[in-house]
Amino acid sequence: MQWRCHGSPEPGRSHLSFTNFFCARSPPLPFFLRRLTPYSRREMHFTSIAILPFTLAVLAAAGPIVDKRASFTKQNGLDAQQLNTKFESLSLSSSCTPGENACVSGAFAQCANGKFVSFPCSGGLTCVALPLVNSPGTSAFSITCDTEQDAANRIAQTGASGGLTGRSIESRSSFLLQNGQDAQKLNAKFETLSATSSCTSGDQACINGQFAQCANGNFVLTPCSAGLKCVALPLVLKPGTSIACDTPADASARISSTGAQGGLNGRSFLETRAANAPAACASKKRSDITERSNAPVVKRIAQTDLPALAGINGINALLANADPCAQQVNADAMIDFAKSNGITNKSALIANAIAYAKHPRNALNINGVVPSTPFCQNAPKNAELNGIAHAQLAGVNPGLFGSPALGIFAFGDPRSCPFGKKPDVNTCECN
Repeated sequence: MQWRCHGSPEPGRSHLSFTNFFCARSPPLPFFLRRLTPYSRREMHFTSIAILPFTLAVLAAAGPIVDKRASFTKQNGLDAQQLNTKFESLSLSSSCTPGENACVSGAFAQCANGKFVSFPCSGGLTCVALPLVNSPGTSAFSITCDTEQDAANRIAQTGASGGLTGRSIESRSSFLLQNGQDAQKLNAKFETLSATSSCTSGDQACINGQFAQCANGNFVLTPCSAGLKCVALPLVLKPGTSIACDTPADASARISSTGAQGGLNGRSFLETRAANAPAACASKKRSDITERSNAPVVKRIAQTDLPALAGINGINALLANADPCAQQVNADAMIDFAKSNGITNKSALIANAIAYAKHPRNALNINGVVPSTPFCQNAPKNAELNGIAHAQLAGVNPGLFGSPALGIFAFGDPRSCPFGKKPDVNTCECN
């Protein structure tokens, strides 16, 4: 058993600097030794002990390199701040050079054909310029999605003060509240949009909980990951807002932390209680405005009557605060599985998916109002679900719809009827 010592060059450092330096007994032979004859290997065993003092000398010689790196670290932080300041002034219509990377309204943007094309960051992240660590400057690789707090910490570690853009942290209070209120206004606006709403190429929005971007005058929708929905969020370290996928609870907390009141859209639940249900709905309680379940409001979805194969995603989709289309998305996935190769009970599985799509969702008492749960406004993927919508629990208010995330709105809103039907406020019916 012999002792050998090893080291590997550190990326971005001199070839004389090593990291991961260690000594161990009988490690695998390096590749260049594997080509030696047995006789040559035996001779190498006697020389391996000499590696230790040589490498220690190399490490000692590498000391000035660390000091040299410190000379550009702060400048990298200042350069990142300048980029972040520049990004604040950009929009999707800003002129650019093909291949140029930037951040536009919190989204990663890349220039193509003289125009910026944006790609939203994941939930809780925003696009920022970060300082490089092992080499001078910034590059395309230092523009990425990160939390604002982590990005500010990275810049502060370089010695640059003033957060993301070089402005003092104290100045944040001057725009935080406005950011929260601006995010609320956007979320309220998004509630009025549909996939067929007119738009200008490059516009970004949230429609039915999905990220939407306008292309050739039409919105193109991209669904968020399970459990997330598209929302407008306030920026924390600079003026403005961003659009991202997040949980409704986290989004509401972010807006509340700015000092803005009224939740996601600026309307408190006490205010939305005053939403006026059409007079025709007053006499429609428990009637079949849409298909209604005989289950009482207090009944929860964790019951034995829940169709099989729904899984955890299927259960989450039936919560009162779930996205209105989550239930349909899960039903479509169940039918996709039923149609896959090798399935022998296709008909039974499809029937199960349809039963799941009709299952009522939870309803919550929101400050004295138990609203009906909103309907999805997207067409299903599979024809078997055409005309299928979830039932409403008996006891919900037929003239008011909503959830903690969406607020409360009156019958007459498109979401108060299943996809393909229009609400008639004169009769409180969907036609």
